[in-house]
Amino acid sequence: MYKKNIVLAALIVAIPLIANAQNTRSAVAVTGSDAATCTVPDPCRTFGVALSKTNSGGEVVVLSSGGYGPFEVFQSVTIVSPPGIYAAIAPPSSGTAIRISGPSGNSVVLRGLYLNGSLGGFFGVFVASTGTLVYLENLVIAGFSSSGFTGVHNLQSDVRMKDSFLRNNDIGISLVGTSGTARARVTIDHCRLEGHTYGLSSNNYSDATVTNSLFTGNFRGVSIDSFSADIDARINIDNSVFAQNSVGIFAIRPLALIRVSSSTITQNTQYALDIQQGAQVMSAGNNVVIDNAAKETFTGTFTLQ
Repeated sequence: MYKKNIVLAALIVAIPLIANAQNTRSAVAVTGSDAATCTVPDPCRTFGVALSKTNSGGEVVVLSSGGYGPFEVFQSVTIVSPPGIYAAIAPPSSGTAIRISGPSGNSVVLRGLYLNGSLGGFFGVFVASTGTLVYLENLVIAGFSSSGFTGVHNLQSDVRMKDSFLRNNDIGISLVGTSGTARARVTIDHCRLEGHTYGLSSNNYSDATVTNSLFTGNFRGVSIDSFSADIDARINIDNSVFAQNSVGIFAIRPLALIRVSSSTITQNTQYALDIQQGAQVMSAGNNVVIDNAAKETFTGTFTLQ
């Protein structure tokens, strides 16, 4: 009887552990089912269900090409569509393809996804959390094109974007912080931003670093703009090209600061540089500014260093 009680107690203790068991690696497929376990041999159909069955710090892998619905991320996770697999996410009208929420300190990786705003989606990636580290790698974000619709919108977190293509959104990347200590930050490396009203739009309390990237066919390639009397925003640009935009680089208001080095600004149809109302654009050298309709217009400062 004593041994039976020990076995029974052990089973009672184990039941909650079994019930709460989660995957370290989950999977989704177009042939999957949301009633499945979301493992690689038994994939789910949607990211939302797969994420609910994935441990914090785990990963979700796409197994087959097709369309997957929008979803929200609350935990640290890596979501991967491997090379050769087309994983498309098209949010409904005025919706968001991928919303990143959750507590400060999370780390989220999105790799190899195609975000399509052709149905009227408002945001491609909306980073709504504070203090989250977000890696965007090998993404295509296109067609979020109505006024105000945005490929990547970041509030008070750090976004690191690499090897990605943003095309024909109204705003490619938007940064909006809330204070000097709650800043929106982005690094952009080896990316192409094409066909936007604003390729990179830096608003108040934001920091951006752009390297090895191309801005083309935009109304403004990069823009620091604000309706307020002042704006605390900084953009550092190195080894990048601004070609065939209306304005290559735009900055307005005091405390707006853009530093440019080893970059080419060419064939822009209005201005290479448009610097207004006390903004500062500083050249650290080795820039080529050539064949623009006008080199610059400014009431701010343009400094050669």
